[in-house]
Amino acid sequence: MVGQLDGEGEEMKLLGAPASLPARRSQMTHAGRDTGAPRRKPLIFLCLLGLLFSFAAQAHVGSPNVFFEGKAGAYPVHVVIQPPEVIPGLAEISVRIEADGVERVTALPIKWNAGRKGAPPPDVARRIRSETNLYNAQLWFMEGGAQSVELEITGAAGTGRVTVPVDAVANRVLGMPRMLGGMLVVLGLVLVVLLLSVIGAAVRESVLEPGAAPASQRRWLARFATAACALLLALLLWGGKRWWDADAADYRNNRLYKPMAAAAHVQAENGQRVLRLEINDARFARSAPLVPDHGKLMHLFLMREPKLDAFAHLHPVKRDRKTFETILPDLPAGSYRLYADITYETGFSDTLTTAVELPEPPADRDTKASSASFDSDDSWRIASTTDGNGRQCRLAANYVMTWSCPESAVPNHPVRLLFTVRDAQDQPVILEPYLGMRGHLALRREDGSVFTHLHPGGSASMAAMQLSVLRSEGKLPLKVEPGANDPICQLPPMTEGEQEWLRGSASTDASSVAFPYAFPRPGRYRLWVQVKIRGEILTGVYDVDVRSLNQS
Repeated sequence: MVGQLDGEGEEMKLLGAPASLPARRSQMTHAGRDTGAPRRKPLIFLCLLGLLFSFAAQAHVGSPNVFFEGKAGAYPVHVVIQPPEVIPGLAEISVRIEADGVERVTALPIKWNAGRKGAPPPDVARRIRSETNLYNAQLWFMEGGAQSVELEITGAAGTGRVTVPVDAVANRVLGMPRMLGGMLVVLGLVLVVLLLSVIGAAVRESVLEPGAAPASQRRWLARFATAACALLLALLLWGGKRWWDADAADYRNNRLYKPMAAAAHVQAENGQRVLRLEINDARFARSAPLVPDHGKLMHLFLMREPKLDAFAHLHPVKRDRKTFETILPDLPAGSYRLYADITYETGFSDTLTTAVELPEPPADRDTKASSASFDSDDSWRIASTTDGNGRQCRLAANYVMTWSCPESAVPNHPVRLLFTVRDAQDQPVILEPYLGMRGHLALRREDGSVFTHLHPGGSASMAAMQLSVLRSEGKLPLKVEPGANDPICQLPPMTEGEQEWLRGSASTDASSVAFPYAFPRPGRYRLWVQVKIRGEILTGVYDVDVRSLNQS
């Protein structure tokens, strides 16, 4: 299914494409129904990641693109998928293959409840001539929700497949430029006037002999017919505008993505601070059940604002369908921004966000009892700055983490964020699996407009990856029970290939961990890199300034 990462280095090669590229677009079908879309002329492909990013709070707040590094059979691949901002819309898929002898690359869009049988024929990706082993495809997503893109590579090493989950959501409304709108109004008025003139002339003169002048009665009849048709056209235009406004309002209110409403508060119980997160949104009550991702129903991140000097990665316990609780570690009091990553049984991933005020820890708290109550994978760190030149961070007395990526970066430019850990004797330190992978990376833009939780294999959740693959293979039902407490689908243990993909073991040595990403916006970002060493979860803290090309 999915496998290991490939390649070394501090930075991925550009996966971009030249300024223009002919690309074929697919027709999308769902649940066996063809919603066909006609082929269109080649579109201009601006670049790999595109210049239009949305900043809605979805699976990754302000960072909607999907990154994947792994294997499609024997072929190491680097994949970037830019979902459409409007639905229906076009998704851009770019695939770089780190192997020679590739003959054909195809991309197949699959909706979670349609499966492979309900999908259209795959699109053949176009090779970018100015790049090495870079392919591009454009696929129509006709409906929102959990989608996946199945890539098939055929070449000298045989045929390999990989499936990458994608969340398709409409997160913006395309406005009409004023100049274009004005032109259309003028042209519409011209058409109306011409139509009325044709109707008047037809009533007035169509039954007359050539050269005969119309009688006064026929002139009045023509005027009446013209006025009646003008009134009818006005009513039709008014009704069309009412229909258009209603459809646009339905799009804004019901189909445009809106974050789930969530609220959090802290209460004292038995000398401990307990954080309770409640998802009271009516849509959540009707949603599909949650499924565990890396064994946890929820990955909760806390960051103290405005300095971002306190960080925690926790795993709340589910109390009921909408309520989750966790005991807070020794975080300082203050205002915190909360981000909660969840995955639904459909394969759709979401990030809930809200603010919470943490009070001072109770004076009579039992430290030993509190420690015993934490999830074994919970971790936190209080640190306001990094050490040295900003590339190094001391994890503990004997460990130092070094970031091999430049301190500054350019928006929309794919990079590999590479981190290496060494001990006090400058010897490499073996990184142990943490939640099944070699490390986690949480990053946030200073103002909170961007938040992302990355894995060594990319940005997709493992649960969404498993669900999309098993459903496409017909091993899971293409249905869910909305509003149910527990999912129908029970995910099997991860295969060896999936575990290898999560670890990212082929990309670096055992003392390093790398994450594929591209910063979507200029600005200052803080990164929290989490690894496990000798049973202890340690967190490195870094800052990076992302600047536009004209600022670099």
